[in-house]
Amino acid sequence: AGGGISRREGVFAALVAGVSSLTLTDARAETPETSPLSGGFSSISTADASPNISEGLVSGELQVQAIQAYRAKDLPEALRLFDEIVKLDPENPVWYERRGQVWLDLKKFQNAITDFNTAQTRSPENYISLGLLGNRGLAHEGLSLWKNAIEDYTRAIDLGDSIGAQIPYILNSRGNCYASIGEYQTALDDFERSADVFRKIRSISGTIYALSNAALMHAQLGDDDRAIKEMKTVARRAPGSIDMRAALAAMYWERGEEDKAEEYWGWACNKINSGQMTENGPVLDGCGLYKDMDWLARIRRWPPVMVAKMEAFVKLRSVGSKDQAE
Repeated sequence: AGGGISRREGVFAALVAGVSSLTLTDARAETPETSPLSGGFSSISTADASPNISEGLVSGELQVQAIQAYRAKDLPEALRLFDEIVKLDPENPVWYERRGQVWLDLKKFQNAITDFNTAQTRSPENYISLGLLGNRGLAHEGLSLWKNAIEDYTRAIDLGDSIGAQIPYILNSRGNCYASIGEYQTALDDFERSADVFRKIRSISGTIYALSNAALMHAQLGDDDRAIKEMKTVARRAPGSIDMRAALAAMYWERGEEDKAEEYWGWACNKINSGQMTENGPVLDGCGLYKDMDWLARIRRWPPVMVAKMEAFVKLRSVGSKDQAE
């Protein structure tokens, strides 16, 4: 259930190859303020008063070591150091929130939620951390707790709106959660709003990702013509994107337009991603992930209708190839 989070970077690579990849950290860095740990959302208080870091209990040197370990992606060491910091200053909610970020990156989602909850409980009543809400939402997603994730994301979005913060990645994440519980129109609304915000802040990769998700929702809702139109738009804007060309191949195959389907599939698998990573090296299946229905549904999170279309395309295309060979 947690695979969708743990392989998120691979999803982005498949979507926007040839465009600078978008990571969670990059998306959060689009906001005005950043956290000491990861470039993520800073803690924002509704009363301009945040919990204090107790310099007397935790040395500046130890804080720096923990942050440097995290930024160097030495997560076990970062966890060890934050464990030590929490023992030294157990009443300070800041350390629980930061350790929660480490647990999140380690894919220990329940541990992350526990720390985020502790941080929230020990913070002043009028203090709300935008970063905590977004990160706890991700942890809930990792456990497939879609409604819990939606609750956190919604609070984060509402808080962002109240202070004028642009948080498109959370809109996109909430859209994924709504799609996971079958609320496809609501998901579409979030994806389209996310794309608008990404466009305003000139994040090309973010815009492509959100528009791709919106196009898939149009197909899920039965508006195939609109879906194809939007998929083509994304394909034109992102010449290196496999995702929408694979989707177009499935769409056209179902319509009986096999030549168009093969054209888009061939472009995606051969011209964009030949699967040959080094000169004279082995040639792998450049579109292998799109033949894996579990990856497509659980990691990339295509909606059921589109997964079914792709599965039919892959199976029937394979049968056709065998018939021609015989």
